[in-house]
Parts: sequence; C-alpha cells; structure tokens
Amino acid sequence: MSEDARYLADCQRRVWELVGYWMRDALARVLQAFMEHERDLMLAAAPYQRTGARRGWRNGYDTRRLDTGFGPVRLRKPKVRGCAEPLRTLVFDRYERRTRQVEDCVRRWVSGGLATRGASAALGQAFGIELSAGGVSAVMARLDEQIRAFHTRPLSHGYRYVFFDGKWGYTCHRRRRPGRGKKRQGVLLLAWGIRHDGREELIDLRVADQEDERSWTSFLTDLEARGLTVSNRWRQALEMITTDGNAGLLSALYVVYPNIPKQRCVFHKVQDLAEHLRDRTHRERILHDASAIYRGLRTRAQAQARLRRWMRRWQEREPDAVRTFSYDFEQTLTYLNAPPQWRSRVKTSNPIERFIRELDRKFERVGIFPSSASWERCAFSVWKHLKTDGYAPTQPRTPSTPFTRNT
Repeated sequence: MSEDARYLADCQRRVWELVGYWMRDALARVLQAFMEHERDLMLAAAPYQRTGARRGWRNGYDTRRLDTGFGPVRLRKPKVRGCAEPLRTLVFDRYERRTRQVEDCVRRWVSGGLATRGASAALGQAFGIELSAGGVSAVMARLDEQIRAFHTRPLSHGYRYVFFDGKWGYTCHRRRRPGRGKKRQGVLLLAWGIRHDGREELIDLRVADQEDERSWTSFLTDLEARGLTVSNRWRQALEMITTDGNAGLLSALYVVYPNIPKQRCVFHKVQDLAEHLRDRTHRERILHDASAIYRGLRTRAQAQARLRRWMRRWQEREPDAVRTFSYDFEQTLTYLNAPPQWRSRVKTSNPIERFIRELDRKFERVGIFPSSASWERCAFSVWKHLKTDGYAPTQPRTPSTPFTRNT
C-alpha cells in the first residue's frame, strides 16, 4: 500500500472514530435530558422552583455506564429524597448495564455459531464494548425464563404430522474435588411438528441421559398432557408420526400413542442396509436399488412387487441384509395413507433433520457443553434465531392452491 493510500485510510478511520464519538455524546445528552425531565415530573417542580405542589427534593446522581448500539456511554442517574418511592427511569431497568439491542445481537451471534469468546471479540470490534466470555454466557442465561415458558406452554394447535429424533452430544459432569470435570454423553430429544395450516415448528426439546424407552416415555407423556393428543376440540387429528426407527422411541410410542400410524424413515431404513453387508464392493448398487423401490411409489401392491424383484436379485449375495430390510418393510409404507402432496414430506425425517443440521453448525464449535442447561439453552437460541429470521420450509404443491411459502 502506498503512502497516499495509507494516509487516506488513516483519515477515514479518524473521521469515523470522530463520528462515533459525536453519536455517543449526542445519545448521552438525549438520555440525560430525558432522565432529568423524569425527575422534574416526579417532583412536580423544576430546579430552584418554589411551589406548594412539590413532592420531594433532588438528591444528586449515581454514575451508570450503559452499553448501547452506538458504544458505551456514561450517564448520571438522578436521585430523589423525601418521596414515597425512588425514581424509576424508563431509560434502563434496574441493574441493567446493556441495552436489549446489544443483548439481542449477542444472542444472535452465539446462536448463529460464534463461541462465547468469539462473540466477546466481535462485540468489542463492532461497538467498542468490553464483555468477557462469562458475560456472554450470562446474557445467554437470561433465556432461561423464555425456555421455561416454552416447556410449559399449552400445545393448543393441532399437529397433523409429528417427527421425533435425538441428537447426541457431550456435557461436562462436575466433580466435587477440584478439576475441570469429566465428559459425559447425553442426548437431546426433539419433537418437530407440521400443523394443519401447513406451518412447521419445534414442539419441544429435552436433554436426557439415554435414548431409551424410559426417557422417551417421560418426554411423550409430558407432550400429551400439554395438548399433543390424537385430536383436539377443532377436530384437528394427529394423522402420522415419523421416526428414524429407534427401538426405545418405538416402544414409548406404542405406550403413549398406540393408535397413531407410525412411519419408519425411508432414508434411515435404506442406510441401515450398509451395516449388514458382507461385501462392501456393491454397497452403492444395493443401496441405489433399495431406494428405487420408493421412487414414484403409489400403492402397496406396487411396493411389494418391487421388493420381491429386489430380493430375488440380492438374496444369494446378501442374505442378512435382505432379511433385515424386508423384516419391517410395511412400516416404511405408512406414508401412502397421506394425501399425495404430503407423501414426499412425511416419508422421511427430513423436516427435523433440517433443524438438526442447524444445531450441528453450533454444536461443532462448542464441542462439550458446561451443563445440560447450557446445551438446552443453546438449542433453544438456535430455534429462536431461525424463527426470528422467518424460517419457512417449502409447502407441498396442491392442485387447488398456488405454490406459497410460509412467513
């Protein structure tokens, strides 16, 4: 870079630093004037004014630093005495050190994939605000109240199709003696739903030790008690449940939702073939032929005919894989009961896998979560981030309505 270019860049930097200083100074003056006016209204008297309507006296100031979107500003919070209650300003809440705009920005960065230290550095570069990694974690911890409300909200909306899956991860198990703790594996149980109006959303989530029948039964029972029932007062029935074939989940579903049709994810069913192959050289061919069974499928009779042809081709070379694939083949055909425009959407667990991929972007950066609460908090922030940005999966085309996207 030439001397002239460096001089120009330095001048631009100084100009914008000066503009930022003026913006922060102007903001501080406006906020200070607003708080002074609030004190005048509370006392019913201006400074040095003598009036019989006065309700107290001025009592100096408290210094407060407030981090804003324009950077940190220094304010002098007015105090009063002789009043029934202290002055409650509308500029900031009690003990507040950052505006909601800054905290929302931190949450979006963290839910978008930044680690706490990365969010701390980005906050300093963007706004000139110094906030430690622990401070970023404290900002994220304020989501706990929203998470509690999310876990206890009534599920009054009728869900037409529901998807269940688990996401494995690690948390840090704290020990009593000094040390960093021990890594412990856990699973994040997820429930995803498609409502009768076509919108998709996260129903609930929960951290559990294992993806077994006990954990899933507890999770499903809570959902049923909150309103995820077979039908509701608007006659919006739950028509199908799609799973990846986990044995503990299936056992729990037959206990809590015994009469709801259950769809085995076609993609997971085909991929399970790879674990039972003797010869890996024809892995791609046999998986391709198994996937072709479901391509353009319309009736069960057509599916059975395709399955028989597939079995005749691979029976001698891969008897174990053929026997495993054909054992519960009927469970992968439940989606044929759905309307044609919904079949491609419900025959796999892709709707919930799409959300899990968003979680992976964040979880890969974190690695091991400090606790189960932080793991749950992180997953909820990712969902909130997607919802704020207008997460709108593609709706199926219908003959009577044009192609639209949810907003």
